[in-house]
Amino acid sequence: MVAMKSYEDLPRLAFGHTRAAKFRDADSMSEALAGMGSLEMKHRSAEADGSFRAQTAVIKTRSVRLVALASSAFHVEAQGAPSGLLMVPLHGFTTTQHDGRTFEWGTDQGALYLPPGGCSARSTARSVIGIDVDRAEFDRVTQVMLGGRPLARGSAFSFSRPCPVKLPRTGVDFCRVIDSLAATMDLFEGDEHLIARAALDDAIIRVVALLLNFDAFSASAPDAGAPRAVLRLACEYIDANLTSTITLTELESITGLSRRSLQYAFRAAFDCTPMQWVAQRRLEAVRNHILAAREGENLTTIAGEYFANLGEFARMYKQRYGELPSTALKQAIAKRLRS
Repeated sequence: MVAMKSYEDLPRLAFGHTRAAKFRDADSMSEALAGMGSLEMKHRSAEADGSFRAQTAVIKTRSVRLVALASSAFHVEAQGAPSGLLMVPLHGFTTTQHDGRTFEWGTDQGALYLPPGGCSARSTARSVIGIDVDRAEFDRVTQVMLGGRPLARGSAFSFSRPCPVKLPRTGVDFCRVIDSLAATMDLFEGDEHLIARAALDDAIIRVVALLLNFDAFSASAPDAGAPRAVLRLACEYIDANLTSTITLTELESITGLSRRSLQYAFRAAFDCTPMQWVAQRRLEAVRNHILAAREGENLTTIAGEYFANLGEFARMYKQRYGELPSTALKQAIAKRLRS
């Protein structure tokens, strides 16, 4: 008889703890995953006692699908995957075979992009984030990030071939970046509108585009200096859209600047990144509204126009102005009532 073990013994699930699907046998998970699409999978335990446990959760938006999986050791045969996945390891080690080739990936080894189709794998107990992005949006964002220039012929990443992906790169731990973005998306409990408003789906696509075409992005040098008129255009766009979604991809698109050129331009002019500048302008707008607030106005309504995550807003507000926004609002209303 197989001993029952606790899910607490599994590696950490990246997101979706409260809504995760849980499995205590390999066949049930295979059936559940097959029900999500045309993927046919056959899992079996690789534990010495034959036990199996797994948890999985999904976040899906218009252009991004994230799958979190934490499981005990297993073997799997998969056929008919409808789309490719970038598999980002948080814990554990996996050996994957695809079309006669063998790939080893995992913690301290790197990630792996798996194209549509079949594969087989054997894995230790592991935790991974699988990322599936809309191909048309991926291509659009990649070209915009390069300043409108297409990738050189033969150098572009191919969705039809498996691709080992190094982690980290040039001092940046992309595994931690992706884990953090997924955790932030999880705060919105899968609300596609809030995730898009916070520009998190755009951020995920940009990270994936950077990882899968890293050499091309590294080879693209920033412009010597963005004209003041171009930077002013970006700032005017930001100020006109403070209550709407603003993404780095949009800023690059309207200015014609590449990812690196836009970053350099804002660093030179304001000593911050473009999105830090967006946050500053939004904080200033909320601050002005708070100071002019009248009786009956509340912080959720005021700040909610500009920030999707009110907890993060409160932290940034206190860091910048030295007081909680709720305190500032009470004092502003009290002062107006006395006058």
